Amino acid sequence: MSTEALPWTPPNTHSVQLLPAGKWWDAVRVPRALGEHALRLLGEATGAVIDDPLDKRLAWLIEPGTADQWDMSWLPTVELRDTTAYIDVPPLGRTIGPGVHWRVPITYDRYLTEPTVLYTVLRMATQAALGPREGGAR
Repeated sequence: MSTEALPWTPPNTHSVQLLPAGKWWDAVRVPRALGEHALRLLGEATGAVIDDPLDKRLAWLIEPGTADQWDMSWLPTVELRDTTAYIDVPPLGRTIGPGVHWRVPITYDRYLTEPTVLYTVLRMATQAALGPREGGAR
């Protein structure tokens, strides 16, 4: 697994580390059921994904600041983690639980997810789970 082109490297330890969002990436945390649907829709377009079994959430990494303009009324259960937050990041080689692990391992060619694609997919998955939201496109 090569991480040569990454601007940062996940922890090279045996334990999860709490790292600041907003520097190398922002994180988009999604409830597991919604995240599973989003993963299927994204397919090969997904970047790395962190799985936190305790919180039952998946987290995508995106370019810092790129979700600042997202209309979050469409995504009531989605959390954006940016410069004011920290996120648990698993060691590079931890790809299975228990505990926080890489659901989709990070590599030099699978790192950040394109934020506009992720937003569109999360809206689609939210609509599928909750139905169309009032005032939105149907």
